[in-house]
Amino acid sequence: MSEKKSTYIILLRAVNVSGKNILKMAAFQAALADAGFAEVKTYIQSGNAVLKSSKTASEIKTIIETLLSTKFGLNVTTFVVDTALLDKAIRLVPFSGELLPNRLFITVLDQAPNPALLASLQAVDHGEEQFDVLDNILYFYLPEGAAKAKMSNNYFERKLQLQSTGRNLNTFQKLRALAQASEQASD
Repeated sequence: MSEKKSTYIILLRAVNVSGKNILKMAAFQAALADAGFAEVKTYIQSGNAVLKSSKTASEIKTIIETLLSTKFGLNVTTFVVDTALLDKAIRLVPFSGELLPNRLFITVLDQAPNPALLASLQAVDHGEEQFDVLDNILYFYLPEGAAKAKMSNNYFERKLQLQSTGRNLNTFQKLRALAQASEQASD
């Protein structure tokens, strides 16, 4: 009997951004498959993958970061999210009203923020831009879009002294659909 494999979502921090950390998704997908991961799929060029593995999220993170370093020469922080966290992040969006999904960002933090740093950030007037944090998931909404926004992943990393990676709601929903298809394929 084979080991039970779980579905994981891989979010790479800062690949293919402004000409830095260039990683072709086809090559990344092939490398993940060669490393023993099953049902590997990538989505768009910003470092997203869905895969199945019997390993833990921590083990997967180590394998992928080592692979990125040795095979591609990239020192890239990797976030490994299970389907339960992905579903929770989408389900618990803390904002109400008419939200444009390409302006709503869900950011995975490497840990829950320091309460004092978070309180300090909450005291800042961000105008129409909104943010909220639930455990290690940060949400922010940019009603005017990202081009002129004060908020970004880099902004929150500096203010909260954490590492993070985020995607807009459209991307999270697509990754959830890919993960669900992967899970249904093995049922």
